[in-house]
Amino acid sequence: MAILRTVLSDITYHARRLTPGDGEGLRILMYHRVTDAHPGNRLCVPVARFADQMRWLAEQGYRTISFAEAVELVRGQGAGGGRRGNSRQAESAAFPRPAPRAPRPKLIVLTFDDGFEDNFLYAYRALAQYGFTGCFFVPSAFIASGQTGHEAVDQPMSWAQLSELAREGHEVGAHSISHAKLTHIDPVQMREEVRGSKEAIEQGLQQPVRFFCYPSGDYNAAVKQAVRDSGYDGACTVEPGANRSGADPFALTRTEISAFDSLWDFEKKIAGAFDWMHRVVQWTKR
Repeated sequence: MAILRTVLSDITYHARRLTPGDGEGLRILMYHRVTDAHPGNRLCVPVARFADQMRWLAEQGYRTISFAEAVELVRGQGAGGGRRGNSRQAESAAFPRPAPRAPRPKLIVLTFDDGFEDNFLYAYRALAQYGFTGCFFVPSAFIASGQTGHEAVDQPMSWAQLSELAREGHEVGAHSISHAKLTHIDPVQMREEVRGSKEAIEQGLQQPVRFFCYPSGDYNAAVKQAVRDSGYDGACTVEPGANRSGADPFALTRTEISAFDSLWDFEKKIAGAFDWMHRVVQWTKR
């Protein structure tokens, strides 16, 4: 199976390189954890591997933009963007196909789900090395209690750590209160999970929380409406693919980076070579 996965992604990667414009759109990367504590867990990207991925992005000329700027882009409003300090450089040409020989802007968004402390201890350090920023989606109850319900090594970030991330230009978004699967609970509780997490994080950080991430990618029309009604400006899913102008800002797609991805796999994922395979996997889970 692994060999077939490699062969098919290689073929897709090279086919995309022969069809300019086929992979256009803004790619949002989805990470969960950056840690060596759980080898073999696909959600736990090893520290050195994550550092290699960030270095590769920097060497290839990629610039991170904020989740807020991503929402502006899909709404067709343009965006500033890039590494810290470049927020006023217009990149409204991110989606239209560039003129012949014009370099395509290399913009990317980095997101981290679940609020584990290793995001602060390891991911934050690697991001700072290259001037990158990310958006950290946290379940508010994890932060408030200092517990995740996992092993002792699996601690969440503290309010102080999240505040430091925010001061350094990173975004903090909501990921519900308790990481509940929102379509599996009653509507009243669902709306409280959505609204209450926003309120708790805003109180903890003393700043607005504008964006939401659906826990486990679980949402439907009612959940999406609850996110809108709670005052968020956008949300992201676990559905694969790049985001093009006109995409639904409350259902932005992301590309999952796993612990098992080699640097070559990472490059292929950035190019969209795994998108169709990930869609098949998502379809089989329905």
